[in-house]
Amino acid sequence: MPENGLFTSTVALSAQPDRMCVKAGAVNGEEGFPLSLDMLLILDIMLHEHDLAAAEAQFTAVRKAPLAADAQAAVDELSYSGNTCSIHARRGTLTVRDDRKMVRAADLTAQSRSTRQVLRALGMRRNLSHDPETPNFRELFTELQERGLLVPSIGEIEWGQLRRLTPICPDFGISRGTPIDRHYLNQFIAEIRDLVQGDVVEIGGNDGNKDVYGFTRTSGYRGLDINDAPGVSLVGDAADPGIIPADSLDTIIAFNVLEHTARPWQVVDNMRQWLRKGGTAYCMVPSAQRLHGAPEDYWRPLPAALREMFGAWSEQTVYQYGNPLSVIASLMGIAAEELDALELSTYHPDYPVASCIVARK
Repeated sequence: MPENGLFTSTVALSAQPDRMCVKAGAVNGEEGFPLSLDMLLILDIMLHEHDLAAAEAQFTAVRKAPLAADAQAAVDELSYSGNTCSIHARRGTLTVRDDRKMVRAADLTAQSRSTRQVLRALGMRRNLSHDPETPNFRELFTELQERGLLVPSIGEIEWGQLRRLTPICPDFGISRGTPIDRHYLNQFIAEIRDLVQGDVVEIGGNDGNKDVYGFTRTSGYRGLDINDAPGVSLVGDAADPGIIPADSLDTIIAFNVLEHTARPWQVVDNMRQWLRKGGTAYCMVPSAQRLHGAPEDYWRPLPAALREMFGAWSEQTVYQYGNPLSVIASLMGIAAEELDALELSTYHPDYPVASCIVARK
């Protein structure tokens, strides 16, 4: 945990009938993570007091004190339609939004600034109580920070070597190690390795990739590419439905391909036509990667776009990889070897580096 620097709260909460939980910005898909009364108190305090030592002293003092009358009155007077409301703590303000009407219900900044207990009062209204044992402030701070709810104050971000207008490596990070998107593709391949079987065509690949990927259950493996090259059995445009006979394949692979096609939905329809009933497509697209022609770069499909493009298929499963740090690393050309296992594996639903899909005809 950092001992120096200034920090502030930045969080959107959902005030539900029986709990206070994270509404947006959660790591690892933990939207809805419930917050304890002590966590709420820390968030309220650090919305205004950014020095750790001073915030810890306030936490100790306020936690022992009875609920402030002004904070209680603010919560008693709060009115909104429906059973829930949203609480926004950011840039030194604390506001309440009516979830049903989608309008601001109250501005409780003044009460929060004077008492540091508005979130505490909201939690108590929902029958939350303090732990009988005094918690470790620093441990709670660290947990809130790791969940992205406590961040450096404005002007306190340490940019270091990332404060630059050119990438670390303009070639995806290849000069430094494994590109971030390739690391995630390798994870996806490991997930599907034992599922790929039968007569296979890889769009944008070559015949030898079967061994590169470790696909051992195939009866045939052919690469299809728009350009004639060694190891490419099929030369043609995947947007042309006549390039492969209908109902003739068991599996289609398309890694880093759909973003380079002008009409990816047409290619997806062709794949469905080429597969036998029960056949499967395995696709990966980058969501956070520098632009590059091959021959053109048209799209960065997001997970929802993949689900839409494969909507007519009988089954589909989307895999999403990435988080804010790995997005930055990917765009800056920082290699996977320069991040640790947790930094690579942590999943954030709003920050995909790579999106993959398994779809069955």
